[in-house]
Amino acid sequence: MGGSMRWGAAGCDLMHGLMKRTRHGDIARFDQWSGSYDRTPGQSFFRRIHRPVVEAICSRRAMPRRVVDIGCGTGRLLEKVLHRLPDAELVGVDPAEGMIAVASQRFTAEPRVRLEVAMAEHLPLADASVDVVTTTMSFHHWADQDAALREVARVLAPGGRFLLADVLGIGFFGRIMRSTGGRHGIGYRDAAELTRLLHDAGFSAWRRRHLFWPGVPIYLVEAHLAATP
Repeated sequence: MGGSMRWGAAGCDLMHGLMKRTRHGDIARFDQWSGSYDRTPGQSFFRRIHRPVVEAICSRRAMPRRVVDIGCGTGRLLEKVLHRLPDAELVGVDPAEGMIAVASQRFTAEPRVRLEVAMAEHLPLADASVDVVTTTMSFHHWADQDAALREVARVLAPGGRFLLADVLGIGFFGRIMRSTGGRHGIGYRDAAELTRLLHDAGFSAWRRRHLFWPGVPIYLVEAHLAATP
């Protein structure tokens, strides 16, 4: 028993160290990338993901009053939401200072947008203060997805929604990407793992749908908190 506990503790320390290095490496890469990020060819791909996310944000009769985008990058999704929700406050959160610096230039004259350098695991927001939280192609970079999802649930108001667009390890190509995903962020979750994460964080219901044609393992997951705590 003692030997198993020592190996277990060592294994946990090793994994924590690897995840920490991966996380810090990702942040450093995005910092370096921030100045040219908006000019990369991949932006057309992200625009195709942003469109259904924006539509989902605005799909309810009662429009959200406060929307938070985690992993907001240079603020492109927030810019689209800004035009659709003229009365909402928008908050962008990203751990890469360079990305937030570029986003700040985009929203210089816009008082409805607040930008924060922060990790998903430590959101600088009050409890139950947000109607919708979004994240697009960022979740697989989150070093502690359990803690981060609990933070998302903490800041969402009762009945609030979490919109997650990312690769999932579902289907043939999803499983292939999952098997190599540790080279990019911390990897991609399969359906069972994501179900456990959302349940443990306190979400009462969720559903997913393809964002592209079947076989492309990029999904939009919409999770809900119960309307009453």
